[in-house]
Amino acid sequence: MVRRETSRATRISPSSGRVCSLAARGLAASLAFLSLPCLADVKNGSAYWLRGVTADRVAVRYMTPETGGMAHPRFITDRTLALFARFEAMSEQVPMPEAGYPERYVRSALDRLVARSMLAGLLRQRGTEAPDLPRRAREARAELADRVGGPRALDEAMKREGIDDDELMALLNEQIRAATYIDKAITSILTVTEDSLREAYRGAVHPYRNLKYEDARERLRVWVATERQRATELEFLQSARARITVIVHNPIGTSEPNREISPIRP
Repeated sequence: MVRRETSRATRISPSSGRVCSLAARGLAASLAFLSLPCLADVKNGSAYWLRGVTADRVAVRYMTPETGGMAHPRFITDRTLALFARFEAMSEQVPMPEAGYPERYVRSALDRLVARSMLAGLLRQRGTEAPDLPRRAREARAELADRVGGPRALDEAMKREGIDDDELMALLNEQIRAATYIDKAITSILTVTEDSLREAYRGAVHPYRNLKYEDARERLRVWVATERQRATELEFLQSARARITVIVHNPIGTSEPNREISPIRP
């Protein structure tokens, strides 16, 4: 379990036999580029709160050709990674433990954020923008709310991680850019036929099972396209791993930067 408390962490050796930070192990397993010393678990603390403002920090730095290479590193903050780990759990209707973040959801969140950034970067390299971006981002927000249990559940998750609506919409804009590139350059995901919709309505596990097909149709269309995007993102990431350099600065659940990390390039 990846804990979120932020008092001082004790550095320990990987060979000491003590429990490692699951965040560090999860991120390393995710992209298989990291050599991480283990970090001991941490106890209760309050470093995240200062004068009523939620502090943030860089959790991950990564470089890919699609996002500008070594000269233009990209960053994922602690709050963003935690929020998307929470989304991954909520989409499977798994309650997020109060004690921390399960390893596989941290790993899934990192994979998805990196893949979307790379795909959105490829769209930028073409010199184009996603059409109807504001409308599609609003649709993506509504679909995300349906996926995680409703608008109230989404708002609560954002509140828990200190993410406001502008930050969320910026992340969803990247999702739409990634979807646009996938649809134009990799495989069609945005055109959903009536037969595909009906098949998904009957056979897929989706949030609209309690609605009539006619009432769910438009929301289901966005959901199906998003499911296609999610699958394609991970396939793309698998094929691109050799081009990605990732450095973990602050795995979720630690209070100190890990200065001993060195990326392993395949």
